[in-house]
Amino acid sequence: MNIKNKRKTRAEKDDYHLLQREEQVVLLRLRTGHNRLNHHMATKLKLVPSPLCPCGKNQTAEHILQACPYYSALRDTRTWPEETALQKKLYGPKEDLERTARFALQSGPTI
Repeated sequence: MNIKNKRKTRAEKDDYHLLQREEQVVLLRLRTGHNRLNHHMATKLKLVPSPLCPCGKNQTAEHILQACPYYSALRDTRTWPEETALQKKLYGPKEDLERTARFALQSGPTI
């Protein structure tokens, strides 16, 4: 009996596995919240004094991807010309995942 036949297939296809390694790392960090953004570094690791973004809100993945005014120009014009749901940015098709990773790498804060 072949061991591959015993392996379970994935219930859902996740285009995450089609990305480059660097893009996968960034997306995993954004998805799980285990990243280098201030919220995680302050609340979980106690490595920075404040969980706040320079704009005054908690610096989370959702904040950076959806609402932070510091990154609105990059987010609104070049990366996502139309409003895109957070779910699609983090779990959508390959093109959306690549956009999200590219935005995170270009935006400034180390993810």
